[in-house]
Amino acid sequence: MNRSRLFRASLGLALAAIPGRLPAQTLERYAAGGTPIEGDSLIFLAQSEGYFARVGIELDLQKMSTGEADAAALVAGDIAIGGINTMSLAIAHQNGIDLRAIAGGPMYLSSHSGSQMMVAKTSTATSGASLNGKIFAVNVLHGSAQVSSQAWVDKHGGDSTSVHWVEMPFSLMEAALVAGRIDAALITQPFATTAQADCRSLGAPNDAIAPRFLNGCYVTTQTWLSAHHDAAVRISSALSKAAHWYNTDPAGSVQGVAALTKQDPAVVAKSVRTLFGEKVEPDLLQPVIDVGARYGLLKRSFPASEIIAKL
Repeated sequence: MNRSRLFRASLGLALAAIPGRLPAQTLERYAAGGTPIEGDSLIFLAQSEGYFARVGIELDLQKMSTGEADAAALVAGDIAIGGINTMSLAIAHQNGIDLRAIAGGPMYLSSHSGSQMMVAKTSTATSGASLNGKIFAVNVLHGSAQVSSQAWVDKHGGDSTSVHWVEMPFSLMEAALVAGRIDAALITQPFATTAQADCRSLGAPNDAIAPRFLNGCYVTTQTWLSAHHDAAVRISSALSKAAHWYNTDPAGSVQGVAALTKQDPAVVAKSVRTLFGEKVEPDLLQPVIDVGARYGLLKRSFPASEIIAKL
């Protein structure tokens, strides 16, 4: 071995011996899914900001059209982790699909409401009664958005059973309202902010569920959890830490959210930003289960602890 090679080899051994210096880490790779909206951006930003890498994980993230697509991919075994709304999780549970929440997704706080029930500025609607017999768009039928909107309509003098519910992506709702193809819509951020140019809000439908609850979770199957418990614990921890960063430093995630949602960063920055649950607790899921039972999406209510992973 020549002097140069001997020196480099010796230097490598010396550096490896320095306390705290670790060899390059081999990351465990798992497939995961999420929808490209701010309310599901946590898993994407946790990846790009290095939260998963710090716990030895790298996710192969697939962009899904809806949380239901995530659920289908989970059941099929195509992905290990996915973000779905709490109502869909509860419905899956009652249908015998063994999904478990391992981390919090978007959290609703009445004092920090981003999702709005919106109508065109030309609409004469002012209350739930004004929406009787009208066409109302939600991003997913028979999910939290529809149930919260039903509860709001009934609470404000209307009859939600008379409303015609249709499914539509958030990105198309403003144009549909302006064109008169629909009469009302539940629109989330940042689309609710951009829609203010042509639309107005009647209120925050989620208030009709509870002042505070988890609107979504990151979940896995019990089968995957049993086989990869340690990885699930680390993924849960990474998502929790990422949620804390997201909640306490909203400016730090503007560029990432803008890139994911293909929105102007200035629009994202001035919108009501999503808050994410830093823990999954039964009392944050129970209100969704109870309202689902009240409106017939669930056969009956059940303890929220049944859909939370034991980590």
